[in-house]
Amino acid sequence: MCRRFFPLAFAVVMAAVGAAGSALSAASDLISETEAAQHGLTRPWFAQVGVDSGQGQLCDLILYKDALYAQTDKAVVHAIDAETGRTLWCKQVGQARYPSMPPDANRDLLAVVNGSRLYVLNRFNGDLLYQREIENAPDAGPVLSAKRVYIPMSNGRLIAYRLDPPSESKKEEGQKSKKSPTPEEKSQLDAERRQNLRLSQQLAPPVFCQSFGQALVQPLMVRENANEESIVWPTDRGYLNVGSVNRRAEDSLTLKFRVETGTAVAGRPAYLPPDPKVPSDSGLIVAVSRDGYVHAIQEKNGEYLWRFPTGEAVVASPAVIGNHVYVSTQLGGMYCLEVKSGKNLWFAPNVVQFVAASKSRVYAADNIGRLVVLNADNGVALDAMATEKTFLRLHNPANDRIYLADSAGLIQCLHEVEQSEPIVHDKDRKEAAEAEDQVAESKEATEKEKPAKEKPAKKEPAKEKPAKKERATPKERPAPKERPAPKDRVKKALSKKAGAAAGADANPFNQPGGDAGKDNKAKGAANPF
Repeated sequence: MCRRFFPLAFAVVMAAVGAAGSALSAASDLISETEAAQHGLTRPWFAQVGVDSGQGQLCDLILYKDALYAQTDKAVVHAIDAETGRTLWCKQVGQARYPSMPPDANRDLLAVVNGSRLYVLNRFNGDLLYQREIENAPDAGPVLSAKRVYIPMSNGRLIAYRLDPPSESKKEEGQKSKKSPTPEEKSQLDAERRQNLRLSQQLAPPVFCQSFGQALVQPLMVRENANEESIVWPTDRGYLNVGSVNRRAEDSLTLKFRVETGTAVAGRPAYLPPDPKVPSDSGLIVAVSRDGYVHAIQEKNGEYLWRFPTGEAVVASPAVIGNHVYVSTQLGGMYCLEVKSGKNLWFAPNVVQFVAASKSRVYAADNIGRLVVLNADNGVALDAMATEKTFLRLHNPANDRIYLADSAGLIQCLHEVEQSEPIVHDKDRKEAAEAEDQVAESKEATEKEKPAKEKPAKKEPAKEKPAKKERATPKERPAPKERPAPKDRVKKALSKKAGAAAGADANPFNQPGGDAGKDNKAKGAANPF
């Protein structure tokens, strides 16, 4: 027993030492509060993602509204509250030996592609709601709309799988018929809805659109309304494709237009929703190509708004915030362009990635791994912080928070000292777009309910048809009742005879009358032959 105990005890001790060593290493990579304060920042929280030291690493980090989703190369997804650092849930999604594509989130769901299988989870608690085998090998991560998940395939197809809620129970239908709830009741109902999300398990056949080239970059959902939803995806053959699904006839994914960029689009495109104050305004798609061009295209019709040459290869995704477009080149240098005209406002050298922006500052990563602080008005470098060990700096055009992570799974959040609440960029545009999406979703649900309610109304006209026939029956015809009596006809005939007799008396030589006529009649009567 002793021979078995000592090796086991030794293994436990070594595991504890290894865990302590990784914890010390993680602690050494933390940016201290004192160091952050020297640059006008604070570190409100940090979190450790479950990564097996020496066997795995953190590979993807995305932000959706109030949550961060970190994914390791062993198919583990870790959900973290973006403002407090609290762990929401942690779950393995798929097989650890298969590669996972970058995930995507929407209002309620989180989509993950592991190997050749699609998983859709409740983004609030990690419950698995839907899964299915993908028809081909995926080339990039998925993108979610309110009702579909889109995946680019290695054969050039963009496939859309339908996601439907299950049919509602009578209890839920009864709740809908009640009067509108109070704000407290609405908040409680929304919390219950989040925890009890469900999806139909019926595997509907997907729709797809064939594109020229492979989509090596994750697509982007740009617009959803009551009539359609639009998605943009670039290919390695230098085409920027914009497709749509007609929500009133959901049998196809059609290509609205495509723009030739010349060379491959390496970074994920950016999108600026239309201005709700301008009714005719179009959303703006901004894409970058490896030949160094920045392309600004109107989402409605595919027309170029402007094109700007940087002179160097561009592989990082652009960031669109308000009236500014931030584009960094591969060799180092970030341009700030005016969103409406493409005019160059300023240039910051040695910058390779946009990180975040506040009211007066722009945060970026330079070519030696430091976090650089730039003046938002002119691009002048104000400060720099050593962050070489944090290899993953989240590209965050959504708000002013700075998220840094390393391969061991340590995630840190930084923001300016006076900004206790996050600054959400283009809030009015995003809220208007989200409201349009929710209206579209409610209209779609209402249209599904209409046929069941209108069926009795369609049967009622059939019951009224006999009544229409009764009106045409002879009993109701007034004409036969109003015909003149036979006596009137006799009177008319007698009046004619009387007239003829009167004429005979007046003219005795008339052929029909007189004695000659009487003799002829007598003869005819005596000899009928």
